[in-house]
Amino acid sequence: MREISVLVLLAACGGGSGADPDGAAGDDDAGGGGETLADRYPGDVGLGGDPAVVWFEDFEAGSVAAVTDRYDQVQGEARMALVGGVAGQAMAMTAGGGVDAVDLFTQLPAGEAWWVRWHVRYQAGVPWHHSGVWFGGYNPAMPYPSPNAGLRPDGDDRFSISVEPVFDVGGAAPRFDFYNYWMGMHSWMETPTDDGTSYYGNALVHRNDFTIDEDQWVCLEVHVRLNPDPASAAGAVLEVWKDDAPVARFDDTGPPGYWIRDKFCPTGADGAECTDYPAPVAEIHERVAAGMDLVRVPWEKKRDRMVTLDAVRAPESDKDGSADFAEVEPRRAASREAAVELESVLVPG
Repeated sequence: MREISVLVLLAACGGGSGADPDGAAGDDDAGGGGETLADRYPGDVGLGGDPAVVWFEDFEAGSVAAVTDRYDQVQGEARMALVGGVAGQAMAMTAGGGVDAVDLFTQLPAGEAWWVRWHVRYQAGVPWHHSGVWFGGYNPAMPYPSPNAGLRPDGDDRFSISVEPVFDVGGAAPRFDFYNYWMGMHSWMETPTDDGTSYYGNALVHRNDFTIDEDQWVCLEVHVRLNPDPASAAGAVLEVWKDDAPVARFDDTGPPGYWIRDKFCPTGADGAECTDYPAPVAEIHERVAAGMDLVRVPWEKKRDRMVTLDAVRAPESDKDGSADFAEVEPRRAASREAAVELESVLVPG
């Protein structure tokens, strides 16, 4: 069996820019100094009980059944196993050989801003397909996943964010990227149709150094803040870190870039999927002259506010694959914690 080890937390990997321990719920602006969540809970011990944390999974329940009992929907439980993680236990999820879905799903309370972090280790040489952490919103809220693959959201019904292996999977240096659905997403088709096959998750990062580092534990973190006014993208943020290092940030000021079908290539993108197809200079000049960025925020005018977590989707291929997930902890952005410190992401032992 091929396997993937995963540790997932919905929270910040750290808080390098500081956090206000008495910050109001929803106040997730950077800066402010002071104590962070990581400072208060060395080794994450006790972190799950903090009121800013809305979901915490360290896979220390003692059995697979004790873990899965906490979720609204479970698929492929027979292909799950508790294994050694970063510190303590992790959950190995193995798919393939006819079992295409091994995952956990839980419905979270509504929120405007979220930090989501997790540790994950992917087995080498596997053609991963939708193997990562998904979260987003449904309107109305629902206790089960409904991805609606192939369909673009309308803007008041759903959106989803995922970080997973996307490029060069099965190759020498597979890479993470976003795989997002929102009302402004683009189609892989030159002329989209209405038959449910035109829209699949859009990638936004396209960096050669955003590697999955097979057979090694990595810490990933995503921060999302929804725009408060559905009529404007102002205030919305999407950013991602890997092992405490910032990878990409998207907000209502940029970065500028261009679209290649369903791939947004921001300034600095060096993945071949972008560099092999550069934008026409005239197009870039036109956008800059008009004071426009091709992408500002991936969920402009979003109205849905229900956040859900799909902890793992394992590889859909003939080749068995497994990933180990070690911790899951969603928290509301309640304390202005805006950066990350790797040492704060230890699995409670």
